[in-house]
Amino acid sequence: MNYLLRRRAELHLGIRTAVAGVASFASAHALGLPQGYWAVFTAVLVVQTSVGGSFKAALDRLLGTLSGAIYGAVVAILVPHTDVFMLGAALAISLVPLALLAALNPSFRAAPLTAIILLLGNTGMAEGPALAALDRTVEVTLGGVVGLAVSMIVLPARAHAVMGDAAKAALDFMAALSANVFAGLTDKVDNASNSAHHDSIQAAFDKLEAAAAEANRERSALLSGDSDPDPIPRTLRRVYHDLVLIGRIASEPLPAEERERLAQPLSHLSSALADFLRRLGTAFAERRPPPELRIFDMELTACLDRIDAGQTGGRLVALQFAFEQIRRNLTDLTSRAEEFARTSDKRPRKGQTERLPGRRL
Repeated sequence: MNYLLRRRAELHLGIRTAVAGVASFASAHALGLPQGYWAVFTAVLVVQTSVGGSFKAALDRLLGTLSGAIYGAVVAILVPHTDVFMLGAALAISLVPLALLAALNPSFRAAPLTAIILLLGNTGMAEGPALAALDRTVEVTLGGVVGLAVSMIVLPARAHAVMGDAAKAALDFMAALSANVFAGLTDKVDNASNSAHHDSIQAAFDKLEAAAAEANRERSALLSGDSDPDPIPRTLRRVYHDLVLIGRIASEPLPAEERERLAQPLSHLSSALADFLRRLGTAFAERRPPPELRIFDMELTACLDRIDAGQTGGRLVALQFAFEQIRRNLTDLTSRAEEFARTSDKRPRKGQTERLPGRRL
């Protein structure tokens, strides 16, 4: 049961895909379409992890099929292909421009496949190229409409919800990285572990930015009135770059005297930062108000005061700069989390007062 709860998004995607496949099959059969499996294929391919992703997949599939069907039909009509040599020539004439088009624009990836099936398929030969092109377009359109409708009705997953989960994953990995980075200021750390954390963070950013692109498609298609998604990955990347900067400063432990003087405040700051990042990730995933930055801010101030009280060398000056940067960027990220939480439910809860964006706590 716990495994299913952790894999809820994947389970919902599987259910949506199954419903879309069965619904498109039933619709194609009811309409008497000659090759209803095109509708089923399209519906299954269209269903994505979010409504925005499904919308793009449906448009791409329709655009690719329409262009491939029209061009393939024109070639089939104009180029006689009564023997194997002429059929090969017609196939080459169809594939060269369509493959180039698909390479230049991935939205046309279905075009070469559609032309191939139109030229080589037995049903297409029996129907004639013009009618076959029309039928394939109708079947794909049906599958796209069914797939998109199922994505919006059956256990719908909005792109902003996918963004929240991706942001949580990135922040969890950044919390683990921050612990290693701060440890490097006072002791040797395992570089292989740091590399693994960096790889995980980059993979989480890829998912986050893909979800943000899907959220923008939902907003453009008026499928969502949610907040602008773009500031979230940008601000998260700035916080990550601050951790990278601290990691470069911590490539070697600080001198013994500075380690002894700063060990305790650095340890407290490290714990406060990791805890804040994890709780902020949970707030993004659950779309609720972010945690207060007060404890982290207090520990950071104490650490900066201890640095100022000693002899500040070049590395400590750089460390002060990095700390001030991460404070500023975490404040901005907290504001983004506030906006993200507010737009998930614009109705104020009883007893809840609205917090001003960007306010330092």
